[in-house]
Amino acid sequence: MATSRVAHRAVASPPGPASPVSTRVRPEAAAAPPLHRWLLVALAVGAFISMADATIVAVGLDPLVRHFGVPLSAGQEVLSVYLVAITATLPTLGRLGDRFGRRRVYLAGFGVFALGSVAAALAPSFGMLLAARAVQAVGGGVLTAGSLSLIAEHAPRGRTGHSVAVLVITQAFAGLAGPPLGGLLVAVGGWQAMFWAGLPMGAIGAGLAIRFVPASAARRPVKLDVAGSILTATLLLGIGAGIASIGAPVVGGFGPEVWFSVAWVSLLLLVPTELIAKRPIIDGRLLRDSRFAAATMATLLSTGTLMSCFALLPYWLEQAHGTAPIVAGLAFVPIALGIGATSRRGGMLSDAGRTRVSTAIGMGLASTGFAGAALAAHLDAWWLLLAGMLVLGLGNGLFSSPNTSAAIRVAPRDALGSAAGFLSTARNAGVIIGLAVTGAVYTSTVHHGAAGADGVATGVFAVAAVVCLFVAALTTRAYRQRSDS
Repeated sequence: MATSRVAHRAVASPPGPASPVSTRVRPEAAAAPPLHRWLLVALAVGAFISMADATIVAVGLDPLVRHFGVPLSAGQEVLSVYLVAITATLPTLGRLGDRFGRRRVYLAGFGVFALGSVAAALAPSFGMLLAARAVQAVGGGVLTAGSLSLIAEHAPRGRTGHSVAVLVITQAFAGLAGPPLGGLLVAVGGWQAMFWAGLPMGAIGAGLAIRFVPASAARRPVKLDVAGSILTATLLLGIGAGIASIGAPVVGGFGPEVWFSVAWVSLLLLVPTELIAKRPIIDGRLLRDSRFAAATMATLLSTGTLMSCFALLPYWLEQAHGTAPIVAGLAFVPIALGIGATSRRGGMLSDAGRTRVSTAIGMGLASTGFAGAALAAHLDAWWLLLAGMLVLGLGNGLFSSPNTSAAIRVAPRDALGSAAGFLSTARNAGVIIGLAVTGAVYTSTVHHGAAGADGVATGVFAVAAVVCLFVAALTTRAYRQRSDS
C-alpha cells in the first residue's frame, strides 16, 4: 500500500529537533530522500484551495452584487470577510491539529470548506453569503495551517526547505490563478459557479489526503485554551477589520474606530487570561525563540510589501493611465515567473544550511525590484516596471521558502500546528495591511490626475523598497550564528 510506504518513510526519517543555524552545506541535505510526491501533491492541493478562494471572487463581484441588489462597494466585503476571518482564526486552527491529530484536522478542513462553498452558492441573502464566506475561511485556514504543519512533520531531514518551496510556488500560482479561474466560472455558470467549484476541489483534496497523508506516529494531547482562543480571534478580527476599513467600511459596515476598539478591549482581556492559562494559545516557546519571532515578523512585512504592489498595480494602471484590465493583469506575470523561477532554489539553499544568504539576497532583490518600479513610475518607463516586477518575484522566491523553513524547524514537535498557524496569520495579516493601506493611500489621491497618481505609485514602491531592506537586515541578524537547518 502506498500509504504504508509513506508512513514508513515518514517515521524512518523524522525531522530532527531544532538545531543551530550555520551557512555550512550539510551532507544530509544532499542524501535525504525526497518527500513522497503524492503526499506533497495532497498538501499542495490544500494550500492551493485556501489561497485561490481568497481571490477567485474578485472578477465576479459585479454580477454578484447585482443579484443581491447591493452597491458595488459592498462587494468588497466578500473579499475582506474571507481574509479577516481566516486571519482571526488561524492561531486556534493550528492548535487544533496539535490537539486532535494533524491529518484528521486537515481532512476536516476540506469538509468545512465544501460546506461553506455550498452555503455560499445557495445563499438567499447577502448577509448569509458573507456568513458562508466566513465558514469557507475557517476551512481554508485549517488547510493553510495543516499543509504547512504536515510538511514540517513528514519531510525528511534536510528536505524541509524543498518541500516548503512547493507550497510557496503553489500559493503564488493560486493567488494569481484565482481571478482568471473565477472569470471562467462566472462566464460558464454565473456567480454561483465560483462557489460550486469548491465541491469538486474539496472532494479531490480529501481523496488525496485520505490516500496519501499518513497519521502522526505519536502525539501528546494538547489542551485547548478556549478563552484565549476566543480573545485572540476577536483581537485579530478587530485589527484586521480595522485596517481593512481604513479606506471605507468594508466589514459589517463599521468604521475602523469600532473595530480597533474591539481589538483594544480584547487585548486588555487577553493579557491576564494568558498569564494564568496552563496552556496558553500564544505559545511562549515560539515567541521566545529569536529566530521564530524574526521569521514571523519578516513574513508579515515581506507579504505586506508584495500585497501593496498587488493592490496598487491594477488601480494605478487602469484608472490613471487608461490601461485595459487584461493588459494591467499582465503586469503580474513577471512576478509569478520570478517566484516560480527561484522558489526551488531558495528551498535548496535552506536545506544546505544557507538560510541567511538566501533570505538576505532575496530581500535585497525585492528591494531592487521595488526601486526599479518606483523609478519606472517617475519616468513613465513601462519596460522598467516589468523588469522591476520580475526582480521582485525573483527576490520573493528566494526569500519565502528559507524564511518559512527557518521558523518551522525551530518549533517544538508538539507545537508544529501552532507554529504553522502563527506564520500563516502573519502572512494573512500582511495581505490585509498591504491591500488596505495601499488602497486607502491611492484612492485618497487618485483625483489629482495621472501625475498625482504616478507620484503616489513612486512613493509606495519606494517605501516598500526600504521595508525590504529592513527585512533583509532583520533576517541576516537572526540567522547570523545559529541555523534553522
